[in-house]
Amino acid sequence: MNPLSQIVRAARPIYRTFSTCVPSASQAKEIPTTGLCFELSEEQKALQELARKFTRDEIIPVAAQYDKSGEYPWPIVKKAWELGLMNGHIPEHCGGVGNLGVFEECLIGEEFSFGCSGIGTAVGGTNLGVSYWDYQNF
Repeated sequence: MNPLSQIVRAARPIYRTFSTCVPSASQAKEIPTTGLCFELSEEQKALQELARKFTRDEIIPVAAQYDKSGEYPWPIVKKAWELGLMNGHIPEHCGGVGNLGVFEECLIGEEFSFGCSGIGTAVGGTNLGVSYWDYQNF
């Protein structure tokens, strides 16, 4: 057995210990939630679904057009901002949504990048320039 297989085999019980928030389908009784839970909250699920719908309706139909033209996707960026799907960690008084954490931003970025990684970067990349400034001033 190679070393990687041994590591995976050794880590499996630890993983099961920390991911017991939802019992597997084969178990008849419920397992208490004593470990880490990787299930999304209702708010996170709603945000993910909103980003998924936005990607399906707004990004995917025009992704090839923007890839071909090289034009910046301003209409998509504006719609994403109006829906609160960008600049979620920037305080409201600075023009952001102000109530999203890093994980929620990742959920949005994942959905956008599924539709088009270039448009996902155009929308999410604005966070990079603000990150350092944000931590220094707030």
